[in-house]
Amino acid sequence: MMKKLRILVGLFLCYGVSNAQTITTVTYNYTGAVSKYPIEMQLLISSNSDSLLGEYYYTRNGRDASLTCSGIKTKQDSLFLTEKNFRVRDAKGDILVTGKFRLQGIDSLSGKWINAKTGASLQVTATLRENLQWLRPSDYDFRLRTYKAQMENAGGNKSTYTKTNLLDVYYKGKLLQSLSGFDEALYDHRAEVILEDLNFDGYFDVKVPIYFPDRTKYDGSFLYFLFNKSTRKFEINKQLNDFEYLTFDAVKKEFYRFDEGPNGFVTNYFKWRGEVAYLARTEEDEN
Repeated sequence: MMKKLRILVGLFLCYGVSNAQTITTVTYNYTGAVSKYPIEMQLLISSNSDSLLGEYYYTRNGRDASLTCSGIKTKQDSLFLTEKNFRVRDAKGDILVTGKFRLQGIDSLSGKWINAKTGASLQVTATLRENLQWLRPSDYDFRLRTYKAQMENAGGNKSTYTKTNLLDVYYKGKLLQSLSGFDEALYDHRAEVILEDLNFDGYFDVKVPIYFPDRTKYDGSFLYFLFNKSTRKFEINKQLNDFEYLTFDAVKKEFYRFDEGPNGFVTNYFKWRGEVAYLARTEEDEN
């Protein structure tokens, strides 16, 4: 399910993006309930569109039983979402629409879930895991400086790619800092900044999608920047950058990556101990 969501997110971020602007997408994590049934929900809201994407799952069923959501957010923070179950299809073979959400808010969510088949509705309440009083995304503006450069691809041929080597961070309209120390190709020529709490301290951090054109496998990753609560600035994180492509779980407060083990593919799970991440466990993929 997470792989499907990443594909959808890639499509979502394509809309309206140009080299002249940096798109900011915020990853919001909620914990709450539909009626008496506990849920965990993640919503991704982009600065260049009123569209949003996400997923949620009932805690009794686990994350592997996630349902995808897509819809729109109005300027009044009303959220209208359609829920789909990728594991179930109708008689025509189409992915089954199982419900709809009518919600209000960002700091917290309240509203209704409506059964697509019966029309019955249930009350929804959820609170945000991140603390917007500590770091409010609307106070910040992120601008990647980009340029064109020739790079060799996996076939040994040179092509032109969009690269970045500087990230300017503005706070309430004033330049806060300029982050350097990197020089990477941008994924699909898109200048994107994604806000997500990467170390689960309640503050939003930053990741930037990048691309390795000379690879045939593992050709996508991120640059990671953690927010320093003491200095109120972002700092590049070498350890996460070395791990490359990671997925973060705000519920279990861990992150993971897929690797090749001696007997096939494995998933390595990491947790934070202070400012350093450590390998918590390794699981072999069933497939």
